[in-house]
Amino acid sequence: MKKQAPQLLLSEHMHHFIKASSSGRRLTQSGKRISKGTIANYTYALRLIEEFENKYEMKIRIQLLHRTSMRILKREKNYWSRFFKQFSSFLYKEKCYYDNYVSNVFKILKTFFNYLQQEKGYIVGNYHKSFRVPLMQSAPVVIYPWQLQFLITNKNFEESLNPFLKRARDIFIFGCTVALRFSDLMNLRKTNLVQTETETFLTLFTQKTNSEIKVPLPEHVLDIIKRNRRKSGKFLLPRLSSTNLNLQIKKLIKLAGWDNTLPKNISLKGKMVELKSETGNTWKFYEHITAHTMRRTAITTLLIMGVPENIVRKISGHAPGSKEFYKYVSIAQEYLNFEVKKAFKKLIESPDISPLKISA
Repeated sequence: MKKQAPQLLLSEHMHHFIKASSSGRRLTQSGKRISKGTIANYTYALRLIEEFENKYEMKIRIQLLHRTSMRILKREKNYWSRFFKQFSSFLYKEKCYYDNYVSNVFKILKTFFNYLQQEKGYIVGNYHKSFRVPLMQSAPVVIYPWQLQFLITNKNFEESLNPFLKRARDIFIFGCTVALRFSDLMNLRKTNLVQTETETFLTLFTQKTNSEIKVPLPEHVLDIIKRNRRKSGKFLLPRLSSTNLNLQIKKLIKLAGWDNTLPKNISLKGKMVELKSETGNTWKFYEHITAHTMRRTAITTLLIMGVPENIVRKISGHAPGSKEFYKYVSIAQEYLNFEVKKAFKKLIESPDISPLKISA
């Protein structure tokens, strides 16, 4: 009888993969420990695999390919092609996921297969490289400079807010200025401030990229720090959860009057579809605003105001060539194009653009 080629069980070895990541035996490419958030994503992906196996009463196996015939290689290619189609269908139909989440699940599976090859030395083929989900990206929603200016300078609006919304306004303006991730923003301490004879800087190493960031702070941010000094203790800002802040800044933006209709589009099987609200309505502008809007707004504002891309990247902690970063470049360019068109329209339509009128 012909001896059967050795096999691995996917779910069993994903458990080992997660355990190695949790214990510190497996590290990132830069030598850092895998973050708790990443491990939580790995664990959830494994749970989805196990749900899929239970539904179809099967175990997904991984064939070890050592001195394998062309017939077996072709069989394995077909096996993983079927798995991709069936598991994708399960995620879309059973879990009602959109492309972004389905793509993230398959990204974790790719990382797992790379781990088997590169760290465990198993010859399992490169079939996982064909796990591709068509993903369309919509432009992130940001607060534009004139809106940020309103929040910073309009004293009547500020005085109309209750204490909770004033606190949310301070955090939101701070975040829209310094371009930090929310986790880094909430962990800022008074020791992160560095003062010279002429300026005050914010310095820190970011949690995600572990890169050093140094940002000069404008006067309105220093005012926010002074105003919250007693409430924040050893931190620079009052501590709020992202969920709490999300609720409050939505109320803040709605009170500012920015409640125009703005559809939320999301990628589904390679096509953009509109995602309705829980009540079945089209989203309003303020409903898009979250804690992450602060970082997006800060990056976009710096680009719009003419700060060179390499300097903005250094402040934001994005790597050169980052696809995520160029979303913000695109938004900034659209805004600048709009302003240029307005200027040309004024040139053609204005009845009198004499030097006297222009200087006025």
